[in-house]
Amino acid sequence: MLPQTWEDPAKKGYNGTSGDNDPLDVMEIGSKPFKMGEMRAVKVLGDLELIDQGELDHKIIAIDASDPLAARINSIAELKAAMPGVLDKLVEWLKMYKTTDGKGVNFLSSDTPKTATEAAAVIAECHASWKALKARGAGDTGFWLG
Repeated sequence: MLPQTWEDPAKKGYNGTSGDNDPLDVMEIGSKPFKMGEMRAVKVLGDLELIDQGELDHKIIAIDASDPLAARINSIAELKAAMPGVLDKLVEWLKMYKTTDGKGVNFLSSDTPKTATEAAAVIAECHASWKALKARGAGDTGFWLG
């Protein structure tokens, strides 16, 4: 997840869906695993819009800034060239991962990710939403904003 971001349920996205009331999710596609909760600098490559039970749940695609491939991958097109098949597997996983819990197949607004520039705009918007939430207090969101 990206700290200091919030998908505001009051903001409407794809087909009138609302934000999922969570920080932005990040899907890091680099070559090594990290510990749960570990903070890493990443390079943003794109954004997939998952529609999860009627809520918009952005999935920011990124690569760890220190990954050996990070210098060569700056876009979704370069990701496809440097790591063939990874994006297809990522899209398939996003669609199917909740079926193991007996839920239906997830829906994406598009199987083609938005660009890094468009993803950066989503991040900026969600950071602004987080700042506004912090300024007014968490209220009934269930978040602690210390």
